[in-house]
Amino acid sequence: MTDLWHGALVDCRIWHARKGDVDRQFRYRASYLALPVDDFEDGRLPIRPDRRGLWSVRPRDYGHRDGASMVTFIREQLAPVALAHCEVTVVTMPRSPLYGFNPVSFWLARDHKGLRAVLAEVSNTFGERHFYLCHHPDNRPISRSDRITGRKLFHVSPFLPREGHYVFRFDAGPDRFGAWVDWIGEGGEVKLQTSMSGPARPLTRPALTRAKWRHAFQAQKVIALIHWQALKLVLRGVRVISKPEQLAQRGSEATGGAGHDV
Repeated sequence: MTDLWHGALVDCRIWHARKGDVDRQFRYRASYLALPVDDFEDGRLPIRPDRRGLWSVRPRDYGHRDGASMVTFIREQLAPVALAHCEVTVVTMPRSPLYGFNPVSFWLARDHKGLRAVLAEVSNTFGERHFYLCHHPDNRPISRSDRITGRKLFHVSPFLPREGHYVFRFDAGPDRFGAWVDWIGEGGEVKLQTSMSGPARPLTRPALTRAKWRHAFQAQKVIALIHWQALKLVLRGVRVISKPEQLAQRGSEATGGAGHDV
């Protein structure tokens, strides 16, 4: 059994579906790492902080980019909601040679009762980021059928306004990882659906080596696909929205319920 909090490779299928003015879908694959943050920063995993190679993970790419450790950052985010005691693993895409871009990283916090919170660290192509802390108001465990809602406060796509709200859903394994995020417009209709999910396998040195060679330049591939899809939307006449000034609020909570699967 592969536990994400012991370190894992996740072979993700990423899916986006736009609805309304233009109905469009696209899919691609990428390999993500699930890194227990304490073990990672202490150098106890096959991939180590700031180690150069086909893949690398730089702690300064995460959090507030202020030089604080990843452990310090996530404890500070969880402390206001009384979850700083949780063990945390971050699901993230590693840097490729000479380049790194993470559309989203998920910090998963659990204790002996289960998954308690997920911090979604969302980045845009303008070098900005926002942190959505997803949890229940009473901090009860998050099940794979729970839907958690929060206001959209960050500009990501030049084809979507900064309004409406997100609906988050998570599956933290074992043996898999999944995150689903829907964007609901001000009219209450689902305008964009996204998912990132796939099987998880142990983070061993041989498995890591194979994955690195197989997906050596995946960060470049992802940013190229983002721009390619943007060009297709422009050619179909979708209006480009100018980027607004980023809000001073860099973090927010998503705690609302939106029903459950039956």
